[in-house]
Amino acid sequence: MSQLYASLFYQDDVTNIFSDQTLIAYMIEAEVALAQAQAQVGVIPQSVAVTIAQVASTALEQIDFDALAIATALAGNIAIPFVKQFTAIVQHVDAEAAGYVHWGATSQDILDTACILQCRAALQCVEALIEQCYQVALRQAQQYRSQVMIGRTWLQQGLPITLGHKFARWASVFYRDLVRIAAMKERVLTAQLGGAVGSLASLQSQGSAVVHAYAAQLQLSVPTSTWHAERDRMVEIASVLAMVTGSLGKMARDWSLMMQTEIAEVFEPTAKGRGGSSTMPHKRNPVAAASILAAANRVPVLMSSLYQSMVQEHERSLGSWHAEWLAIPEIFQLCAGALQRTLEVLDGIQINPEQMQRNLDCTQGLVMAEALMMALAPHLGRLAAHHLIESACQAAVAQGVHLSEIVMTLDQVKAHFNSTQILALFQPDTYLGNIQAQIDAVLQEAKGLSK
Repeated sequence: MSQLYASLFYQDDVTNIFSDQTLIAYMIEAEVALAQAQAQVGVIPQSVAVTIAQVASTALEQIDFDALAIATALAGNIAIPFVKQFTAIVQHVDAEAAGYVHWGATSQDILDTACILQCRAALQCVEALIEQCYQVALRQAQQYRSQVMIGRTWLQQGLPITLGHKFARWASVFYRDLVRIAAMKERVLTAQLGGAVGSLASLQSQGSAVVHAYAAQLQLSVPTSTWHAERDRMVEIASVLAMVTGSLGKMARDWSLMMQTEIAEVFEPTAKGRGGSSTMPHKRNPVAAASILAAANRVPVLMSSLYQSMVQEHERSLGSWHAEWLAIPEIFQLCAGALQRTLEVLDGIQINPEQMQRNLDCTQGLVMAEALMMALAPHLGRLAAHHLIESACQAAVAQGVHLSEIVMTLDQVKAHFNSTQILALFQPDTYLGNIQAQIDAVLQEAKGLSK
């Protein structure tokens, strides 16, 4: 991505993890682990593994990235020209050791393993950002648990809720994100070592032992079988990130709608030069929401590519595997960028309680129609109560008066409630259902996660 846009959509730490330099560093790490594993099992001399590891410690500085880029276009993947360069670097130090570089492996083994190492590092960053968002959302849920506002369905005013309830629901999403990531790690952070067609025939009877030692060197799980053409692990990682990004998009959609001039209930944090317009000095644009919503728009498209890439030919694929190299880094970077901007908003969001109250009042009591209906239902039956209050709402709108004025004239209502009781039914904070219990449950859930 253009550097001009990277600051808007990406997050620096994750972008660095998916840089060319870091990819090659992880490929070098995989080659070293391979040599050490093979020496441990007795496939290659121990002295050779020591030399390869020593050379590898400074090899990244000697890689010619310009030449690597040119050769990659000819080879079809990065690993082939990389192995040639890395072997040449070892050759300068020890010709015998150079003969054992990449012993028994295939290009995809090194690239897949390097990608898994990238994913592991990037997941740590993503987890940390989710955890921060989670903690801030919990704090806001507690702080605003009693701040009454209008709940909306189909973009229309529905019933009263509290701002804390909205934050609690978001916090619960972050909790589930953390649980999903923790649950999948053992399953997806897996070494890849299968040789040409996945049989590791090049290592004869020592293949399984080398795979176990290789995975241990890298602190990755051991696959029961090669997964060159079975890409569910990569798709699972990306799918979880897509869910995270989609949830962030929902949150950004909410607060951007709440920032509309006519609503004006919350605002993104202010900063010099943030949210302005090139032509309208009065504007306060939801710029973080724009970035997050763009990510939530883009990631499903990238996921479509990954889902299609699962349909692969035989033992190693043509083209489908290659599509991952484009999609996975961008999904990680967009997800991390969206998390970073969500964290900034959650932490610095500005609340307008007075406007929340005005929005509750603007329908002149209509938002309490269900409360009236449910109070009457035991006396009239639910359907009859519904019809009565619906007619009262229509009359209030037609006459431009508060719903309470109409309701107080209805004999069916006066037969069961006095005026004080009727007015009490129009208090939004008395019709919040089990919202406080839900907030408590979310806060309690967090205590369980921290144990």
